[in-house]
Amino acid sequence: MTAEAPLAAVADSMSWFADTHEQLLEETLHLCRIPAPTFDEAERAVYVAERMRTIALSDVQVDAIHNVSGVLNYGGTGPTTLVVAHLDTVFPRATPLHVRRTRQRLYGPGIGDNSLAVAAMLNVAAAMQRFRPETGGRVIFAASVGEEGLGNLCGIRGLMETWGHDVDTVIAVEGHGVDEIRHAGIGSTRLKVTFSGPGGHSWGAFGTPSAIHAMGTVIHKLSQFKMSANPRTTFNVGLVDGGASVNTIAPRATMLVDLRSVSARHLEQLEARVAHLLKDVERHTEVSVESNVVGRRPAAALPVSHPLCKSILDIRRRLRMRPAVFSASSTDANLPLSLGVPSVCLGITRGGLAHTVKEYIECGPVLGGVKQLFFTLLHTLESPAIA
Repeated sequence: MTAEAPLAAVADSMSWFADTHEQLLEETLHLCRIPAPTFDEAERAVYVAERMRTIALSDVQVDAIHNVSGVLNYGGTGPTTLVVAHLDTVFPRATPLHVRRTRQRLYGPGIGDNSLAVAAMLNVAAAMQRFRPETGGRVIFAASVGEEGLGNLCGIRGLMETWGHDVDTVIAVEGHGVDEIRHAGIGSTRLKVTFSGPGGHSWGAFGTPSAIHAMGTVIHKLSQFKMSANPRTTFNVGLVDGGASVNTIAPRATMLVDLRSVSARHLEQLEARVAHLLKDVERHTEVSVESNVVGRRPAAALPVSHPLCKSILDIRRRLRMRPAVFSASSTDANLPLSLGVPSVCLGITRGGLAHTVKEYIECGPVLGGVKQLFFTLLHTLESPAIA
């Protein structure tokens, strides 16, 4: 599978993944039952840390924000690879975490995003503990926090602050997307925009500027923006709030806005357009408008011609997986890519309805997904040129 890997050891690893496939699926279901909303991942972190100790990774630690990391050190002066799967989900703690299994699928909120990825990372860590390449180097296995929503990639930021000066390659892992090689990080800027006015009675103070009316004007004008299709650039008003009662002119309103692009330059241009729009509406409505950045993710990409991308394509061919497509996404890989560290995000299986309580994953492709991750990690250790 890789030039340096003994054939007998490769065959043993392939058999081991088949033998532990059922265990991996059961661990995925177990992880899905542990609540892990963004900023509230501690309970799941405790479980993952204990599993890393069971696998006998060294230097297992849970940091102040509940990132979990453990090291597999093969010695020598070989490369260092960081593999990271995020712990957090988009679901509030009160969400019922009902999971179920059929012959071909697993169902549950966050089952693929990202319970499967965490379980797969642990499965691969156990496999690599058995498989001892002669080339040396080390792999840092990490479960990160704050990947979703307003987490602002705080987990991978912390991991890169801790380990980044030694890391040669980063592999982010997601449950969905086994047929993709996510080599590009979609940049995003999240804004919280607050509108403030004097308020008043809807009848007696009619004509007084309304914070909600001003916000509605911004949303309408924003919806008229013509956006670039290549490089793709988008916007979304995802959450709105405000007002006091049906018969009160709203003294306050807020909205959360998501701006995205695969191009850093186009994202900056969109930010400037939105800022100009807000100032224009403030001037014409006499409602105070304040905009604050509550999240920022860098846009960056690894060339598809990079040795890391080429090696994954070769591994997929040898595993007889479907041809992969190169794609852009917003993952933990964004941050190391922006720092110049070769990084990709790999998926483990196929599925659907992510970010809904009806999310599901297919069991069949999981075996290929974990093998792809395993051999990719081996290749990063055996091929210093990747760094």
